[in-house]
Amino acid sequence: MRTFLLCIVLFSIPFFKSYSQCSNPYYQLKNGTFMATENYDEKGKLLGRAESKVTELTETSDGFDATISYKVFDKKDKAVAEGSYLCQCIDGEIRIEMKAFVPQESMQAYKDMEIEVVSNELQIPAVLTAGQMLPDATFEVKTKNSPIPMNMTFNMTDRKVEGKESLTTPLGTFECMKISSNTQSKMTMINMNFKTVQYMSEKYGAVKTESYKSNGNLIGYTLLTKFE
Repeated sequence: MRTFLLCIVLFSIPFFKSYSQCSNPYYQLKNGTFMATENYDEKGKLLGRAESKVTELTETSDGFDATISYKVFDKKDKAVAEGSYLCQCIDGEIRIEMKAFVPQESMQAYKDMEIEVVSNELQIPAVLTAGQMLPDATFEVKTKNSPIPMNMTFNMTDRKVEGKESLTTPLGTFECMKISSNTQSKMTMINMNFKTVQYMSEKYGAVKTESYKSNGNLIGYTLLTKFE
């Protein structure tokens, strides 16, 4: 679960300073941009970290197509997941492949199976205003011709812009748009439900992300620690 939460944070963080034509202030990319995050539990204990880098970017007439590679490390600094995903800017709207939110170790269970994947992208508009509802995002894997069905779903729903809030982190003080969402993850007989709150700053993206249980108790949080 910790790796899954870190993935949610990692792939919600954009990159600063672009030569592309994307008008989204939260997601402007260039080749080689690097960023790092650290993941903490509810008591502030370090659980792991993640690194990501733009490895390929192609400018388009209305934005860009960017490939982002990532690695996730545990508290002993051992790599536990890696991969890449596509992030697009189309007329100012950001669209992120939902496979980016699925831990690679979860997909390993399907490596020798015939599967069907149904998903849509996570969408982030260029303008965020208080009270605005954002589109749901889903990802579903279904096995085909398998004697024992092994299905997996990820749903991010009720995505809402709560408003503007000032936030101070080790990187500084930022004026952020606060975005909340509900996430449901189901893998065979394992179900997880939690709430995510992101603090999105222009230029730096999600400088902090918090995750909560359904009863409101904090699960943990992630901070942006490096941006180059």
